[in-house]
Amino acid sequence: MHSDFENAFTRIHLLYHANQHALTPEEIQPEINSHGYQFSPEKVKQELDHLTGEGYLSNAGSQYDITTSGKDELRSVQQHLETLYQEVAKKQI
Repeated sequence: MHSDFENAFTRIHLLYHANQHALTPEEIQPEINSHGYQFSPEKVKQELDHLTGEGYLSNAGSQYDITTSGKDELRSVQQHLETLYQEVAKKQI
């Protein structure tokens, strides 16, 4: 998968898991990689920091938690994913 798509999917995964509970890069990295990505803990931290800089996550020490803006963005992404799934995933290529 091209890195631009991989990064977008990873960011969605990170928001989803941060919505479940606060997380650390070391804790979430194996989960992210279980979906077929190859992210080091450093790369995961970089993505978490990027989401923090955008206001979607907050961090205290090594713990990252979702913000209200992050929850709003996640809901928006979920709606778009549902539409995309209906249009793309169910079609034969």
